[in-house]
Amino acid sequence: MKAKDYREQVAARLGTATQATFAAPTTPEPPVVAWRAALASLSSPSSSADNRREALQLLQSGTFLEREFDPVRAEYVDALRRSTSDPSEDVRRYALGVLMSQKDDFARSRLVEGLQGTAAALLPPAAALSLLARDDHASIGAVANQILKSNTDPAVRMQAVRVLARDPSSVQGLEEILHNKDEFREVRRAGAVALKNLDPDRFVQSATTILNDENEFPDIKSTVGGALELDGIVPNVTRPGP
Repeated sequence: MKAKDYREQVAARLGTATQATFAAPTTPEPPVVAWRAALASLSSPSSSADNRREALQLLQSGTFLEREFDPVRAEYVDALRRSTSDPSEDVRRYALGVLMSQKDDFARSRLVEGLQGTAAALLPPAAALSLLARDDHASIGAVANQILKSNTDPAVRMQAVRVLARDPSSVQGLEEILHNKDEFREVRRAGAVALKNLDPDRFVQSATTILNDENEFPDIKSTVGGALELDGIVPNVTRPGP
């Protein structure tokens, strides 16, 4: 689909959504009218959480119209940042997701502060780490390592490991996680993926060691073996004697 055709579709959607959600007049309106109505809905005490979420989605759709959206772009960013404190977790999650895709410093700081306990958490730890995993900011790896030292929830630990996939200083720590048989196996599998992403050569060495370990869990062997196979690598595996 051509960019021009896509912009026209988005503009049509904006007009429809404005009439249905924000009670715009029946005559077609410029897209900016829909965006102003959405911004007003976000600020209205009477707006429901569903309406606030729809307003954010409507505004996010408008960003594809590039120059047409410029008059309200700064207001939209401000609205997103305010929405990180919305009473609805669903609205907070959406706003933070958009901001983190833009590598927004404000959103990053708020998520990190929540994980560190220096401010109210905006999202549960696993969800916060999942969003932070999109960012390669230097401070994120340190936060993930702190979580691994203090949190025993496997879902949280798995997300922390995924964050480390963007941190080159974490290769040794990821190797330790991959080889730790006391670690949750889903966390070890995430560690395998992260290590392969950061240092393919070290991953091959670790995978070969695991495949040669008669006492290793079969699913861990399957994970590392499958990763090597995808890359066309044949590991040096010692076959057991008769």
